[in-house]
Amino acid sequence: MGGATRMPIVRRAVTRMFGRFPSAGPNPDEAVALGAAIQAGLKARDAALKDVVMIDVCPYTLGVDSGQRRPDGAIASGIFTPIIERNTVVPASRIKRFSTIHDNQRDVVFNIYQGESRKVEDNILLGKIDLLVPPRRAGAVSIDVRFTYDVNGLLEVDVKLPETGETKQLVIVDEEVDMNSSEMRRRRDELAALKIHPRDAQENRAALARGTRCFEQFLGDRREFIGHLVGQFEAVLDSQNPKQIELARNEFMKALDAIEGDRYL
Repeated sequence: MGGATRMPIVRRAVTRMFGRFPSAGPNPDEAVALGAAIQAGLKARDAALKDVVMIDVCPYTLGVDSGQRRPDGAIASGIFTPIIERNTVVPASRIKRFSTIHDNQRDVVFNIYQGESRKVEDNILLGKIDLLVPPRRAGAVSIDVRFTYDVNGLLEVDVKLPETGETKQLVIVDEEVDMNSSEMRRRRDELAALKIHPRDAQENRAALARGTRCFEQFLGDRREFIGHLVGQFEAVLDSQNPKQIELARNEFMKALDAIEGDRYL
């Protein structure tokens, strides 16, 4: 906020919003400068800040426009479908599956937006990408859309047709950035490493394999309980939230340890 926090109108607005007077102790200019210095030190991996943790998050929700079939059969278009939610820790990569909504549809166009409104017309258009699809009945063709976003605002959008493997990509970045620079190539290489669904990560595959083996070994109530545990873990994997997945995997493995009465490394 900086010096703007000295303005009486800002303080009055904060007071009305939170129902209490804001603290005026810290010097706002020094607070901003200190925060910038800490951020620079963290990016430089300064040893003096080894105990300080600061994370970067996506400031606004990123998604695409989509159509939704209403109960009366009509299709409502221009609906914003989030793919990377605001406040998601970045860098991050998220994927969502869509399907065609018209019979014999021959192409799919995804407009990419930034914002929070349900209607895309109230959000900010960032770009668009289209993909040809085989003509089939409505809903028979699936399309995967992956957003991969880094701390500097680089957004890669991959649209893939699983049936054929055909993929199109759109890179959205500041117009002043040189796409051919070594720094840009490095950043895109780092994003490429994120483009794997959590269910395909080695540690998660191993956990699911163990759950499957346990399900095959046990009978009765324990088999039913193991199936429930596997389903719960798969649901968390579909959330694509790394922190939640790690916690769920640890709980999943502990539960299997208790069932088997032994620990498998």
